[in-house]
Amino acid sequence: MRRLLLALLGLTLLVLLADLAGAPLGPVRGAGAAVLGPVERLVAPGRDEASSLVEENLRLAEQVRRLRQQRRVAEQADDLPALETGTTTARVVALDRAGASGPQRVTIDVGRHDGIRADSAVIAPGGLVGRVVEVGRWTADVEVVGSPRAVVGVRTGQEGIIGTLTGSDPTTSHDADELVVTQLGRDEVETGDEVVTLGSPGARPYPPGITIGTVTDVARPPGTLTDTALVDPAVDLTSLDVVAVVTGAESTS
Repeated sequence: MRRLLLALLGLTLLVLLADLAGAPLGPVRGAGAAVLGPVERLVAPGRDEASSLVEENLRLAEQVRRLRQQRRVAEQADDLPALETGTTTARVVALDRAGASGPQRVTIDVGRHDGIRADSAVIAPGGLVGRVVEVGRWTADVEVVGSPRAVVGVRTGQEGIIGTLTGSDPTTSHDADELVVTQLGRDEVETGDEVVTLGSPGARPYPPGITIGTVTDVARPPGTLTDTALVDPAVDLTSLDVVAVVTGAESTS
Protein backbone atom coordinates (compact mmCIF):
# COMPACT_ATOMS: atom_id res chain seq x y z
CA MET A 1 0.00 0.00 0.00
CA ARG A 2 2.89 2.33 0.81
CA ARG A 3 4.51 1.69 -2.56
CA LEU A 4 1.18 2.27 -4.29
CA LEU A 5 0.72 5.60 -2.56
CA LEU A 6 4.25 6.65 -3.50
CA ALA A 7 3.62 5.69 -7.13
CA LEU A 8 0.34 7.64 -7.15
CA LEU A 9 2.09 10.63 -5.61
CA GLY A 10 4.72 10.49 -8.35
CA LEU A 11 2.06 10.27 -11.01
CA THR A 12 0.28 13.28 -9.52
CA LEU A 13 3.49 15.32 -9.53
CA LEU A 14 4.14 14.30 -13.14
CA VAL A 15 0.69 15.53 -14.16
CA LEU A 16 1.21 18.83 -12.35
CA LEU A 17 4.62 19.41 -13.99
CA ALA A 18 3.26 18.59 -17.41
CA ASP A 19 0.32 20.93 -16.82
CA LEU A 20 2.70 23.75 -15.89
CA ALA A 21 4.81 23.07 -18.99
CA GLY A 22 1.76 23.34 -21.21
CA ALA A 23 1.90 19.77 -22.47
CA PRO A 24 -1.35 18.14 -23.78
CA LEU A 25 -2.80 16.33 -20.79
CA GLY A 26 -5.94 14.76 -22.15
CA PRO A 27 -4.55 11.21 -22.37
CA VAL A 28 -2.59 11.62 -19.13
CA ARG A 29 -5.64 12.87 -17.21
CA GLY A 30 -7.75 10.07 -18.60
CA ALA A 31 -5.24 7.51 -17.47
CA GLY A 32 -4.90 9.22 -14.11
CA ALA A 33 -8.64 9.20 -13.58
CA ALA A 34 -8.81 5.54 -14.45
CA VAL A 35 -6.12 4.75 -11.89
CA LEU A 36 -6.97 7.25 -9.15
CA GLY A 37 -10.75 6.91 -9.23
CA PRO A 38 -10.97 3.48 -7.58
CA VAL A 39 -8.20 4.38 -5.15
CA GLU A 40 -9.97 7.58 -4.11
CA ARG A 41 -13.10 5.61 -3.41
CA LEU A 42 -11.09 3.15 -1.41
CA VAL A 43 -9.22 5.62 0.76
CA ALA A 44 -11.89 8.37 0.95
CA PRO A 45 -13.86 8.41 4.23
CA GLY A 46 -17.37 6.94 4.11
CA ARG A 47 -20.53 8.78 5.05
CA ASP A 48 -20.27 10.20 8.51
CA GLU A 49 -22.13 7.82 10.81
CA ALA A 50 -22.95 10.59 13.27
CA SER A 51 -24.68 12.64 10.53
CA SER A 52 -26.66 9.60 9.51
CA LEU A 53 -27.82 9.06 13.09
CA VAL A 54 -28.81 12.73 13.42
CA GLU A 55 -30.92 12.56 10.26
CA GLU A 56 -32.58 9.37 11.46
CA ASN A 57 -33.36 10.92 14.85
CA LEU A 58 -34.89 13.96 13.18
CA ARG A 59 -37.04 11.73 10.99
CA LEU A 60 -38.24 9.72 13.99
CA ALA A 61 -38.90 12.88 16.02
CA GLU A 62 -41.07 14.27 13.21
CA GLN A 63 -42.96 10.99 13.00
CA VAL A 64 -43.58 11.03 16.77
CA ARG A 65 -44.80 14.65 16.55
CA ARG A 66 -47.28 13.76 13.82
CA LEU A 67 -48.58 10.75 15.74
CA ARG A 68 -49.05 12.84 18.88
CA GLN A 69 -50.90 15.47 16.88
CA GLN A 70 -53.17 12.84 15.33
CA ARG A 71 -53.89 11.38 18.76
CA ARG A 72 -54.69 14.83 20.18
CA VAL A 73 -57.08 15.55 17.30
CA ALA A 74 -58.78 12.19 17.78
CA GLU A 75 -59.17 12.75 21.52
CA GLN A 76 -60.67 16.22 21.01
CA ALA A 77 -63.02 14.88 18.35
CA ASP A 78 -64.24 12.24 20.83
CA ASP A 79 -64.97 15.03 23.33
CA LEU A 80 -67.25 16.94 20.95
CA PRO A 81 -70.86 17.19 22.16
CA ALA A 82 -73.12 14.43 20.89
CA LEU A 83 -75.95 15.75 18.75
CA GLU A 84 -78.88 14.00 17.11
CA THR A 85 -78.09 15.77 13.86
CA GLY A 86 -74.95 15.06 11.86
CA THR A 87 -71.67 16.93 12.14
CA THR A 88 -68.47 17.32 10.15
CA THR A 89 -65.22 17.52 12.08
CA ALA A 90 -62.81 20.33 11.16
CA ARG A 91 -59.74 22.13 12.45
CA VAL A 92 -59.16 25.83 12.94
CA VAL A 93 -56.47 26.84 10.46
CA ALA A 94 -56.46 30.64 10.54
CA LEU A 95 -57.51 33.70 12.51
CA ASP A 96 -59.48 35.95 10.22
CA ARG A 97 -60.34 38.76 12.58
CA ALA A 98 -59.45 39.49 16.21
CA GLY A 99 -60.78 41.77 18.91
CA ALA A 100 -59.80 42.77 22.44
CA SER A 101 -61.20 39.57 23.94
CA GLY A 102 -59.90 37.19 21.29
CA PRO A 103 -60.88 36.12 17.78
CA GLN A 104 -64.07 37.41 16.22
CA ARG A 105 -63.71 35.16 13.19
CA VAL A 106 -61.78 31.99 12.54
CA THR A 107 -61.23 29.91 9.41
CA ILE A 108 -61.78 26.15 9.40
CA ASP A 109 -60.48 23.59 6.90
CA VAL A 110 -63.82 22.42 5.47
CA GLY A 111 -66.03 24.06 2.86
CA ARG A 112 -68.59 23.46 0.12
CA HIS A 113 -66.69 20.37 -0.99
CA ASP A 114 -67.46 18.87 2.44
CA GLY A 115 -71.15 19.85 2.42
CA ILE A 116 -70.73 22.93 4.61
CA ARG A 117 -73.35 25.68 4.28
CA ALA A 118 -73.65 29.16 5.70
CA ASP A 119 -75.64 29.56 8.94
CA SER A 120 -74.42 26.25 10.32
CA ALA A 121 -73.54 26.06 14.01
CA VAL A 122 -69.94 25.30 14.97
CA ILE A 123 -69.21 23.56 18.26
CA ALA A 124 -66.08 22.60 20.22
CA PRO A 125 -65.62 20.05 23.05
CA GLY A 126 -66.78 22.70 25.56
CA GLY A 127 -69.81 23.98 23.69
CA LEU A 128 -70.80 26.60 21.13
CA VAL A 129 -68.16 28.37 19.04
CA GLY A 130 -70.35 30.31 16.63
CA ARG A 131 -71.84 30.01 13.15
CA VAL A 132 -70.54 29.72 9.61
CA VAL A 133 -70.90 33.04 7.77
CA GLU A 134 -68.87 32.51 4.58
CA VAL A 135 -68.12 29.29 2.71
CA GLY A 136 -65.42 28.62 0.11
CA ARG A 137 -64.72 25.40 -1.70
CA TRP A 138 -62.21 24.13 0.84
CA THR A 139 -62.55 26.46 3.84
CA ALA A 140 -65.21 28.38 5.75
CA ASP A 141 -65.23 31.45 8.00
CA VAL A 142 -66.89 31.25 11.40
CA GLU A 143 -68.25 34.22 13.34
CA VAL A 144 -67.64 33.32 16.96
CA VAL A 145 -69.87 33.94 19.95
CA GLY A 146 -69.08 37.31 21.47
CA SER A 147 -68.20 39.11 18.23
CA PRO A 148 -69.96 42.46 17.80
CA ARG A 149 -72.58 41.22 15.34
CA ALA A 150 -73.26 37.85 16.97
CA VAL A 151 -76.62 37.63 18.76
CA VAL A 152 -77.80 34.30 20.15
CA GLY A 153 -81.10 33.37 21.76
CA VAL A 154 -80.47 31.50 24.99
CA ARG A 155 -82.05 29.78 27.98
CA THR A 156 -80.57 30.14 31.46
CA GLY A 157 -80.86 27.96 34.54
CA GLN A 158 -83.10 25.02 35.31
CA GLU A 159 -86.19 27.06 34.54
CA GLY A 160 -84.87 27.86 31.08
CA ILE A 161 -85.30 31.63 31.32
CA ILE A 162 -85.20 33.09 27.82
CA GLY A 163 -82.76 35.85 26.98
CA THR A 164 -80.46 37.32 24.35
CA LEU A 165 -76.70 36.83 24.44
CA THR A 166 -74.27 39.36 23.01
CA GLY A 167 -70.59 40.16 23.31
CA SER A 168 -70.99 43.43 25.17
CA ASP A 169 -73.42 45.76 26.91
CA PRO A 170 -72.62 49.46 27.33
CA THR A 171 -74.84 49.64 30.41
CA THR A 172 -73.00 46.87 32.28
CA SER A 173 -69.41 46.72 33.46
CA HIS A 174 -67.76 43.40 32.58
CA ASP A 175 -64.47 41.85 31.51
CA ALA A 176 -63.56 41.74 27.82
CA ASP A 177 -63.85 37.95 27.67
CA GLU A 178 -67.26 37.80 29.37
CA LEU A 179 -70.53 37.51 27.49
CA VAL A 180 -73.72 39.34 28.41
CA VAL A 181 -77.26 37.97 28.56
CA THR A 182 -80.23 40.28 28.72
CA GLN A 183 -82.97 38.27 30.39
CA LEU A 184 -86.68 38.49 29.74
CA GLY A 185 -87.43 38.08 33.44
CA ARG A 186 -86.52 39.54 36.80
CA ASP A 187 -84.96 37.80 39.82
CA GLU A 188 -85.01 34.40 38.08
CA VAL A 189 -81.34 33.88 37.27
CA GLU A 190 -78.54 33.14 39.74
CA THR A 191 -74.77 32.85 39.68
CA GLY A 192 -73.72 29.38 38.57
CA ASP A 193 -76.68 28.86 36.20
CA GLU A 194 -75.83 27.25 32.88
CA VAL A 195 -76.56 29.13 29.66
CA VAL A 196 -77.52 27.09 26.56
CA THR A 197 -78.81 27.89 23.09
CA LEU A 198 -82.52 28.52 22.74
CA GLY A 199 -82.60 26.96 19.29
CA SER A 200 -83.55 28.21 15.83
CA PRO A 201 -86.25 27.20 13.33
CA GLY A 202 -84.99 24.09 11.60
CA ALA A 203 -82.00 24.13 13.99
CA ARG A 204 -80.30 26.72 11.78
CA PRO A 205 -78.11 28.28 12.75
CA TYR A 206 -78.33 26.96 16.31
CA PRO A 207 -79.75 23.67 17.55
CA PRO A 208 -81.27 23.90 21.05
CA GLY A 209 -79.41 22.97 24.21
CA ILE A 210 -75.80 23.62 23.19
CA THR A 211 -73.77 24.87 26.14
CA ILE A 212 -72.54 28.47 25.91
CA GLY A 213 -71.26 29.18 29.42
CA THR A 214 -72.00 29.78 33.07
CA VAL A 215 -73.41 32.84 34.81
CA THR A 216 -70.75 34.55 36.91
CA ASP A 217 -72.74 37.59 38.09
CA VAL A 218 -76.20 39.10 37.79
CA ALA A 219 -76.79 42.83 37.55
CA ARG A 220 -80.17 44.17 38.65
CA PRO A 221 -80.15 47.92 37.93
CA PRO A 222 -82.86 49.80 39.84
CA GLY A 223 -85.85 50.77 37.77
CA THR A 224 -85.32 48.08 35.10
CA LEU A 225 -87.65 45.20 34.38
CA THR A 226 -85.00 42.67 33.37
CA ASP A 227 -81.76 41.20 34.69
CA THR A 228 -78.40 41.32 32.96
CA ALA A 229 -76.28 38.23 33.47
CA LEU A 230 -72.53 38.06 32.91
CA VAL A 231 -71.42 34.75 31.39
CA ASP A 232 -68.08 32.97 31.41
CA PRO A 233 -67.80 31.23 27.99
CA ALA A 234 -67.51 27.45 28.05
CA VAL A 235 -65.09 27.50 25.09
CA ASP A 236 -61.71 29.20 25.21
CA LEU A 237 -61.74 30.88 21.82
CA THR A 238 -58.04 31.73 22.03
CA SER A 239 -57.00 28.06 21.88
CA LEU A 240 -59.48 26.56 19.43
CA ASP A 241 -58.30 23.51 17.53
CA VAL A 242 -60.77 20.74 16.69
CA VAL A 243 -64.39 21.77 16.05
CA ALA A 244 -67.48 20.30 14.46
CA VAL A 245 -69.87 21.91 12.00
CA VAL A 246 -73.51 20.94 12.45
CA THR A 247 -74.60 19.85 8.97
CA GLY A 248 -77.74 17.82 9.56
CA ALA A 249 -76.23 15.03 7.44
CA GLU A 250 -74.38 11.91 8.48
CA SER A 251 -71.38 12.70 10.65
CA THR A 252 -67.97 12.69 8.95
CA SER A 253 -64.41 13.48 9.94
